[in-house]
Amino acid sequence: METNLDRFGRVIIPKKVRDKLGLRPGAVLKVQQQGGDVLLKPVQEEPRLLEKDGVLVFRGKASGDLAESVETHRRERLKRVAQGDMT
Repeated sequence: METNLDRFGRVIIPKKVRDKLGLRPGAVLKVQQQGGDVLLKPVQEEPRLLEKDGVLVFRGKASGDLAESVETHRRERLKRVAQGDMT
């Protein structure tokens, strides 16, 4: 993919790339020079909790081993249920 630098030094990031990275108007990008290259990196925002249909929904990117975290939580929950602790 290619894009052009306009006379004000602005770059338009192609829609496919913006959509894939979840970039929205107002997104902050870090600009780095690496040798003869220019690198743009989205600045990670704090994870947000949103309410959707009365349920809190996490909106962000997971970090770490999500599958292992879910499995650990399930094992702990099953252990508590088996012991009669329903909290």
